[in-house]
Amino acid sequence: MTWIYEARLYDSKAVAMYVAMNLRDSGGRQRLDNASVQVYRTRRGNYGVRYRTLDA
Repeated sequence: MTWIYEARLYDSKAVAMYVAMNLRDSGGRQRLDNASVQVYRTRRGNYGVRYRTLDA
């Protein structure tokens, strides 16, 4: 299984967590669970969202 990264980076961790929450809530379409969606931090201090599907 590989990570799928969202194309956008966010300045705030709160915004990235909100996007991750929305991915989890709409996860019925992509079959996501809570552990498969993560917020990560880049070396420059921005935040992003990555996820794994259960099918992969």
